[in-house]
Amino acid sequence: MTKKYLLLILTIIPLLTFSQSAKEIAKNCLPSTVSLVMQDKFKQPISLGSGFIVDKGKVVTNLHVIEAAKYGYIFINGSKEKHKIEGYFSIDKSNDLAVLSIPSLNGQPLSLETSESEIGEKIYAIGNPKGLSGTISEGIVSGIRSLENKKLIQITAPISPGSSGGPVINNSGKVIGVAVGTLTSGQNLNFAIPSFLLEKLLIKSNNGITSLNISKGVTAPKTSKNEINIKEGIVIRDWKYKTGISGGSNVESNQKLIASISFRNKLPYTIRKIQVLYILFDRTGVPVDYFEKTYFNGYRDEGIKAFLAKTITFDIFDWDDHRALRKESGENLEVRILDFEIVEE
Repeated sequence: MTKKYLLLILTIIPLLTFSQSAKEIAKNCLPSTVSLVMQDKFKQPISLGSGFIVDKGKVVTNLHVIEAAKYGYIFINGSKEKHKIEGYFSIDKSNDLAVLSIPSLNGQPLSLETSESEIGEKIYAIGNPKGLSGTISEGIVSGIRSLENKKLIQITAPISPGSSGGPVINNSGKVIGVAVGTLTSGQNLNFAIPSFLLEKLLIKSNNGITSLNISKGVTAPKTSKNEINIKEGIVIRDWKYKTGISGGSNVESNQKLIASISFRNKLPYTIRKIQVLYILFDRTGVPVDYFEKTYFNGYRDEGIKAFLAKTITFDIFDWDDHRALRKESGENLEVRILDFEIVEE
């Protein structure tokens, strides 16, 4: 009888050893995850993202996080030390994956779980939603989907802007997938790219390093009805111009003035303190002027509600103070959202 019980105990112990709590997952895996800040050719920030270490000097993220970027850097969650991104080893445009080269990085790599995930399996997503580095969210695998012949793992753990490229980890502390985005028309409908697709890419990553300069154009998986939109964050719908002289002495008659700018909240949260960067370029692409302005920053401003269908428009009256708001022939204006605050409700 004693031998039978002993055999039963010895059988159970390995299972308990490999199953980790959320606290253990956070302690063991957070030091292997990173935040990414990507920049354009003028070293202005254009996107935030997440990633994780897979080897010395190698970080995995989504391709759409680094597209259109000329420069970038990462820092390990829990550390303020910046590590320059030298380029990428390999990319997979079809599955939105990239393996980056960061020679100064030396951290503990995460292991991949390449066997197929099971529906109902508990998982943890680690990322940097809205720059809040080292955020861990618990959920389950809620489905295995095939969209446009691409396999995706559907999970309930929240994925917010900035979480793209972060690891989705099982109870054993292994990466089952790479967080890629969310279905904007539902709740808790989030997706990850399976690790077996990443494993194939890592085999190719022993070649040389290519400099960052990937043109815009990576698209997320969509259904035939275009129901899924994995692009993240707040979109500036448009900005309108008006011509002519307007009161101030600094405005010329040949200049087009920015009359208004519009926002639309596509996130499942109310947002405020929207930090906007205006950059005016001359004919050759050199910046003429730029400035930042924050909207919904007042004490009484409630912000833009979640999933607001209509656009919110602000009239612009700062032409005398900023050359960037006065566009002349041949010049180009870019308006970018640098940051915003999620309102806790």
